[in-house]
Formats: sequence, C-alpha cells, structure tokens
Amino acid sequence: MEDQAKSDEKPEIQEGAATPDETLYDLLNPVRQRRRRTTPIRRSFLQDPSGEGAEAPLRWFVGDRRELALDLLLLLHCTASAPPWDVEMAAMAWARALDMRQTVGSETTVSKNWTWLEEKRLIRSERHRRLRKIYLLTEDGSGDDYSRPEKGELRGFFRFPFVYFTDRWHEELSLPAKAVLLIALSQKSTFTLVTERASAWYGVSADTLQRGLQELRDVGLLTTWLVARKTPRARLGFTSVNHHRLNPPFGRPRES
Repeated sequence: MEDQAKSDEKPEIQEGAATPDETLYDLLNPVRQRRRRTTPIRRSFLQDPSGEGAEAPLRWFVGDRRELALDLLLLLHCTASAPPWDVEMAAMAWARALDMRQTVGSETTVSKNWTWLEEKRLIRSERHRRLRKIYLLTEDGSGDDYSRPEKGELRGFFRFPFVYFTDRWHEELSLPAKAVLLIALSQKSTFTLVTERASAWYGVSADTLQRGLQELRDVGLLTTWLVARKTPRARLGFTSVNHHRLNPPFGRPRES
C-alpha cells in the first residue's frame, strides 16, 4: 500500500522541464548526427508543374494566413529523416520546440494546424499511444506517399536549412517574408523576382512579395541592387531590373 501511495504522488522534477531549445535540438539531433544541415523540398510546393502557382500549396498558407502550419510542416520536413517519414510527439512538445507558450491553448492550436495540413493532403496522421504520429506526404498536395526528392525530378527541389529554426528566424520573420525566403531559396544565388510576374508564378499577391522582399532586406538577409541593360526600343534606351542575393546564414557569402 505504501508503494501505491507513492506512485499516486506528483513526480518530483529534479532537472527541470525541457526548454524550447532542448526540445528543438532533440528533434534535430538524429538528423545532425548524419551531418545534414538542410533538407530537400520539392519546388512543386511553390509552383505546380505547369509553371503557375494557382494550385501550388504555398499560396494556401499565405491566403489562409497559416504561418504556424507552415512552420510545423517545415519542421516536420527537417525532422522526419527516414522512412516511413514520420514523427511521433505530443502537441505541447511541438509548441515548445517552436517556443510557443506552454498552455492548453497552444496545444489546441498546434493540433488544429496539423488537422488543416491533413485536410490539404500535405501530411497524414494516426493515433498511437495517445499521441499523434505525423507522416509526410508529397509536397504538391496530391496526397501521394512521400519519398526523398532525387535529381532529375520535374521542377527539381531546393535545400531548406535547419538554421531557420536553430537561429529562431521562424520567430523573427512574418509570413510574407517566410514565403519570399522559400522562393529565394529555390532560385540561383543571384536572381530576379519581378513581382507582377512572380505573383502569377507563385499564386501570391505582388504586395505580399514586395513586403516579404523589403522585410528580408530590413533584417539583413537579402541584398538588392539595380542592373541596367541596353534596350534599343525602350523609351530611354535602357531598362533596369532589381537583382537579389540571399545573405548568410541562408546564402553564401559574397565574394569580394
């Protein structure tokens, strides 16, 4: 009876509860042990194979203002590192990894966003030991089983760096800046992004793209400069286009 009485008592926490950084590190550590610092994400997440963004998943996040859902999905891509491409963890632990307040409200919000992602066919889930096991599905929202992207695939893929989470950029950036960061990561090291055209390509408004570009510049993640080209039929004989480059930690240092 004495042993039973002891087991009914609240456990004594001798080392304190896990911190957000400790939870995040625990999620990423198995992947880091394989010396990976990035995860591949198919460009079909940004654009559908036709080259337009009307059906690509990125626009759903922006249109529905699903910033947390985007971060959860990106974190799942970073941590579901081997078949069957799943992570089993309490909703509160996901919230803690993203440095959300440890409340029932945060737990409920995380669960609702997993449900939204499942409705969009970007993940599937099942209950296991009273926890929700989350499985990746293919990035295009088709609902197909996930497989690691390989060279030669239609539209290819880009590398998404873990530093987005480890340096807590997911807390610093707004949703427009996050959307533009993903688009920028899918480009060459130097790229152009004419917002009117890019709006059709990626299915997000030109205003969202402009605000995202400006915010990335404001926080030092993006450098922009104007390049003029001779254009005989133009009114002034030349046209100018903004060129962009991501700065560290998302882009390579610019050679001097």
